[in-house]
Amino acid sequence: MKYRTLGKTGLSVSAVGLGTMVHAGHFGAMKDSESLSAIDTALDLGVNFIDTSDAYGAGYSETLLGNALKGRRDKVILATKGGNVMVGPNRGKRIFEPDYISGVMDESLKRLQTDYIDLYQLHNPTVDVIERGEVWQVLERAKQAGKIRHYGVSINTIEEGIAAVKNGRSETIQVEYNLLTQEPAEAIFPLAQKADVGIIARIPLKRGILTGKLTQADEARFQGEDVRARSFKGEAFAKELAKADQLRFLIHGPVKNLGQAAIAFCIAHPAVSVVIPGARNAEQMRENAAGADVDIPAADLKKVAELWQRGFAS
Repeated sequence: MKYRTLGKTGLSVSAVGLGTMVHAGHFGAMKDSESLSAIDTALDLGVNFIDTSDAYGAGYSETLLGNALKGRRDKVILATKGGNVMVGPNRGKRIFEPDYISGVMDESLKRLQTDYIDLYQLHNPTVDVIERGEVWQVLERAKQAGKIRHYGVSINTIEEGIAAVKNGRSETIQVEYNLLTQEPAEAIFPLAQKADVGIIARIPLKRGILTGKLTQADEARFQGEDVRARSFKGEAFAKELAKADQLRFLIHGPVKNLGQAAIAFCIAHPAVSVVIPGARNAEQMRENAAGADVDIPAADLKKVAELWQRGFAS
């Protein structure tokens, strides 16, 4: 496993980490035994960065992770998030008021069964929240008190990422970045590199599209609370699958499958400190970690850039 410094935090993180949204059942039903096997395998492979949130299963992912890390908390750089409300009358809202963030941070500490969180992230704050500054005082006080070591943001839009860098408070930015979503590399990464803000690349496999394993027929099984039920629909889904097919040229030499190529692509950008694909089980964790072991040839990266610039049009 390769390791990199996470921006100004100074933390040494594995190039491939583990995202735990899947363990809360947001991508179909899960068995705890499989989730735990993914976490165990991650640690065995040298993965030391694990990302979660109080929003994943309304705290379920944090609870599971807390149990899994008993006796080995020191082996993990633990990141979680707060601000997305998933239960009660405010479900579906995002709240970043100081008292709220302070309270949910304490709840996360209890579920994770730890005295400190290595990286606490505001979960999808708006530009206004990032710029206003009130919540940053809560995070700084928590840092001074030893509850958290570092803090950052997990964002949805380019504007939020730019605001986070310019504000100067956020030590890290978590953002979607993958072969099909490359805008952050143009608009956010150069600014982040200049400011020494660590980049955490999420959704590197585009909810499974970039594994190369999905087909149009899979749409039928994305039901209920599965997050793909909202976006993997009809023509839009077909278009994304067609784009992924155009990227299969990346599979050659040491690159054994499209998923491995997708993860290696994210790692190839010098601004990215860690990429956090989800893993349902030990097998998927091993596949993901293998992405750190290969390099994509410069000629292939150039071809990817050309495809992206023309919108994957023929």
